[in-house]
Amino acid sequence: MNIRFTINGREATVEALPDRRVVDLLREDLGLTGTKEGCGSGECGACMVLIDGEPRLSCLMLAAQLEDRAVTTIEGLANGDGLHPVQEAFVRCGAVQCGFCSPGMMLAASALLTQTPDPTRDQIREGLAGNLCRCTGYQKIVDAVETAARSTGRVADPGASLAPSRLLHLSGGGGVGSHEGKVAQGTEEDSLDAPVGVTFRTRGARATQVFLPEDLDALWSCMAEHPAARVFAGGTDLLVQMRARREDAPVLIGLERIVELQGVRETPSGLWIGAGNSHRRLLDDPRIRKDFPVLAQALRALGSPAIRNMGTIGGNLCSASPAGDALPPLYVLGAELELSTRSRRRTVPINTFITGPGKTVLRPGEILTGIRLNRPDGYEIHHYEKVGQRKALACAIASMAALLKISPTGEIEAARFAWGSVGPTVVTSAEVEATLIGERLSPAVLETATRLARQAMSPIDDLRASANYRRRVSGNLLLRLGIDLQKTFPSSGPFSQGSSPSS
Repeated sequence: MNIRFTINGREATVEALPDRRVVDLLREDLGLTGTKEGCGSGECGACMVLIDGEPRLSCLMLAAQLEDRAVTTIEGLANGDGLHPVQEAFVRCGAVQCGFCSPGMMLAASALLTQTPDPTRDQIREGLAGNLCRCTGYQKIVDAVETAARSTGRVADPGASLAPSRLLHLSGGGGVGSHEGKVAQGTEEDSLDAPVGVTFRTRGARATQVFLPEDLDALWSCMAEHPAARVFAGGTDLLVQMRARREDAPVLIGLERIVELQGVRETPSGLWIGAGNSHRRLLDDPRIRKDFPVLAQALRALGSPAIRNMGTIGGNLCSASPAGDALPPLYVLGAELELSTRSRRRTVPINTFITGPGKTVLRPGEILTGIRLNRPDGYEIHHYEKVGQRKALACAIASMAALLKISPTGEIEAARFAWGSVGPTVVTSAEVEATLIGERLSPAVLETATRLARQAMSPIDDLRASANYRRRVSGNLLLRLGIDLQKTFPSSGPFSQGSSPSS
C-alpha cells in the first residue's frame, strides 16, 4: 500500500505493509539508522521521532499511522549542513558517550525547547524523563540542554506543520516473506538523498489490515464488516502485547483520527472528556488543572512525555490494568463512562466498568466514547501519589488518589480514597473513609485508618514487588498524605495535637 507522508521536510510515498513498525520502516527501508531500537516496548526512548513536532516512539507506531503526517528523525534535525543548536550543545558539553541514546535525547530536547524556550533544570529532567542513557551521562545531558536554551534565538520546531488527514483503508498487500530492503521506483538508491516524491517499495512478513476511520459512521461500518478486529487508540499497550505474541489480530482499527472522540466540553455540572484525548492534551487543558487537579497529578506521573503524547484516557480505562495511573483519580471523582454502538448509548459508573485485570463490561461492537466528570465542589485537597521502581516511566507498585474536605478547625468533613495496583481492580474502602469523617488526623485516628486500608488490599506477588510490600506501601501512602496535610494546615492540622505516627 502507498503511504504518503513528509520525512525530514521532503514528501515521500512508501509502499509497505500498513502494520510494519515505523522504527523498522525508517531503519531498514529508508536507511535512516539514526533512529535506534532498544527495548521495543516504549520504555527507553531510543526510537524517538517527532510526528508533527511531537515526540513519539516509533517502536509503538504502525506505518499506516504516518499517512499525511510530518516525520522528523535525527537526520532531519539540523537545517542544512550546520548542526542544530541542541546537537552543538551536546558536542560542546560532552553529552555524547556511546551515542545510542543521543538521537532520542536530542529530539526530545528540541521538542522541549520549542515548547519551553527557557526551561529550568527540573523541567529539562521532566522533558527527558522517557529517555534512558545507558552510560548514565545525565548530568552532562542536562547541561547540554541548558546550554542550547541559552543559544541566541528560539530553537526551531522541525517538522511541526500539520498535514490534512482523511479516511484510510490500508490493507496488507504484497507477498509474505522476508524483508527485501528498500527498492526505489526510479534509479535512486540512497533514500537519504532521495528526491521529493520518490516511492520506496518494501516487503514485510505479515499482512494485518489497518483501518483509520475519521468519524464514528465510518467506524461503525468498519466494525460491522470486521467484527473480530481489535480496536486501539494510542497503541502503547496493544502493540507491545502483539510484539510479545500475547495478542494477535488480523485486523486493527485505530481511533486516533475520529473527531467525535476528541475534545473536552463543559457540562452544567462539570466536563465531558472524549475518550480519544491524549494524556498530553488533557494536561494542557486549564479546566482539567483547575477543577480536577487530582486527575492532572496522575496524568503528569503517567509514563513519559512521548507516552503521554500517544496514550489516551480511554485506552488507560479499556486496558483495565490494576496499575493504570488514571484509574484511582477517576474512581474518587465518580466518573461516569459513556459506551456507544451505532444504535445505542449507555452510561455506566466507573466502579462497575472494570471487572478484573484486562476485563471490562464492553459488549461486542461497543466502544468507550467519553467520560463525564462532575466538579467535586468543596473538596479542597486533591492528592495523587504512586510508588514505582523509579521516578519516571514506572508502573505503579501501589498508588493512591484522595479527595478531602477539611473544616477550618482541621476536622475531615468528607473523604474519598482509591488505591491502584493492590488488587484485581481499583480498591476503595468505605470503612476507611467513615473512620476519618468528623475526626482530625491525630496519630491514633490515622493509625486506625492505615490498618483498615491495609486490610482492604488484596495485592499479589510479582516481579516488581511482593504482596506484603504493596500492602505496607498502600498504608504508608495514607500516612504521607497526613504529613502533607500538616503542612497545608499548620495551625490546626492533623498532627497539631500529637506526634506523627510511625510508618
